[in-house]
Amino acid sequence: MNRNTSARRRPVRGMAVAAGLVLALGLGSTAQASASGLRAEGGKAGVSAPSTPLSDSGASLSGRQMMRVLKSLLPKGGKISDAQSQEGYAAVVWDDGRGKSMIGVNSQTDMGDVLDGRMGCEGQYIECQALTLADGTKVKRAKRASEKGGSAVVWLVDTLHPDGRRVIVQEVNSYVEGGPVTRPQPPLTLDRLQTIALDSRWAG
Repeated sequence: MNRNTSARRRPVRGMAVAAGLVLALGLGSTAQASASGLRAEGGKAGVSAPSTPLSDSGASLSGRQMMRVLKSLLPKGGKISDAQSQEGYAAVVWDDGRGKSMIGVNSQTDMGDVLDGRMGCEGQYIECQALTLADGTKVKRAKRASEKGGSAVVWLVDTLHPDGRRVIVQEVNSYVEGGPVTRPQPPLTLDRLQTIALDSRWAG
C-alpha cells in the first residue's frame, strides 16, 4: 500500500513544478505560454497542466533542444532534478547545495504586437528595471512575490528582440512557485539570468 501511495505522489509533484513555472513564465495575462502536453525530458511519461494560451506565437526550438541549452547555461556543479520540457519551454529544479530552486526558460516568436507597450515596470514588483539595449532589444529585470501565494519570491529577466522573439528566464527560491521556501533567495543573479536570456542559441 505504501508503494502505491508513493507512486501516486511522484507525478503530482512533477505536475506542480511544471504548472507553477509555465503559468509564472506567462507573467500574468501577458501571453501565457501553453502548458498542455508537458513531458519530462528523455521521453518519460508526460504530465499535463491547465493553460490559457493568449497568442498564436510559435517557438523555434524543440523541448529537447530547449533543455540542452538551458542545462549548458547553468553553473557547473549543481544537481538537476524534475526536468520538464516542451516546444519553446524547459525547466529544472536545480540545487547548488544551498537549497532547491526552480529555474526555467520560455522562448516565443512573433510577440512584438502582443507585448507592445508591455515591457515596462507596470505591476506589483519588489524591484523592476526596464531598459533597451543598443540593438533595440527590450529587457525587463524584476523581482516579485509569488503569485501562487506563500513566501517564495520570483526573479526574472524578460527580453523582447526587435524581430519579435521573446525569451523569459526566471527562478524561484523554492522547487515550485507557491511552494515552501527552500533558500533565502534564488541562486542566480539578475545579471546571470540576463546573460542566459540573451544567449544566441535560443534563436535556433
